[in-house]
Amino acid sequence: MSKGIYQLGGIAFHSAPVVGESVFLWGGGRPDLPLVHDSPQKRKYLSTIDRLEFRTGHWSSHVTRGTSPPLGAIGYFCTTRNNDIFFFGGACGDGHCYHNDVNSFNSLTYEWSNIVPTSDAVMKRGLGGMVCMESMGTEYLFMIGGTGHSSIPTTYQSQYHYIQLVNGRIRTNEQNLLSLSTS
Repeated sequence: MSKGIYQLGGIAFHSAPVVGESVFLWGGGRPDLPLVHDSPQKRKYLSTIDRLEFRTGHWSSHVTRGTSPPLGAIGYFCTTRNNDIFFFGGACGDGHCYHNDVNSFNSLTYEWSNIVPTSDAVMKRGLGGMVCMESMGTEYLFMIGGTGHSSIPTTYQSQYHYIQLVNGRIRTNEQNLLSLSTS
């Protein structure tokens, strides 16, 4: 936990989920984030999450545990349910690498869990939206839209649109529904 003035630095392409009376900040495009796919330095950096407690107005930084944190730290999708924060996709920051794994973070235990590992069945992407919803007694994560890179293999679904952009990226309206009870 920090003392005195807490400096977050310049953060972009992140989310600020609220759980209870706190907001949590993780990842995002930060000046000190290693822009590589993976490295021990990057994993150590991403193993920290920042928390603002509304009641006190104080920021604190916490080391996380559990499975390794997601590598898609920039432009990930994010939503909450109870004490859990769910993360989908995101970019590594190396220019061409996007993810499509689903991870959860428990805001009470500061523990990461990988719910669904990466596969080619769902487009690897960032900069989309995600909500947690319930239908007929089952809770789901609903992911929609986003942008990926044309060099990343994926299975294109005929019911969705995939628009090639001039910068080598692809924009989509792809929608994915994940049951939280069956993953």
